[in-house]
Amino acid sequence: MSGPVVRCEVDTCTHWLPGNACAAANIDILHEEEGKMAQQPEHTECKTFYARRGVASFLGSMDNVDWMGMAREPFMGGKQINPTVTCVVESCVHWREGDLCDADEIKVSGQGADECQDTNCETFEAKG
Repeated sequence: MSGPVVRCEVDTCTHWLPGNACAAANIDILHEEEGKMAQQPEHTECKTFYARRGVASFLGSMDNVDWMGMAREPFMGGKQINPTVTCVVESCVHWREGDLCDADEIKVSGQGADECQDTNCETFEAKG
């Protein structure tokens, strides 16, 4: 099973690319408050967020970049850049065993974010 397509509007993250693409190799979606089950998107966060604050921040986030996707994108076009998703938000209808997400697409919001707590998984839906 391939993971969901990631659409990210967090333009203050080092992994953000124009077109709301994410250059990370993997993103981690977590509960915003450890020990509490999320009930709405605002209770989730993209823990992979790395604030864009100059060259040092880009260097600090280079260990989690989809280098192959970045190399293929200019030549092959389409959706070559797409991170895998690890999600530990078990209260979401899209969560599956092994911390997988079965949504076709996820949207990460938090335009202008300063830290990961300012980001949300907008695709989150609480289990009934």
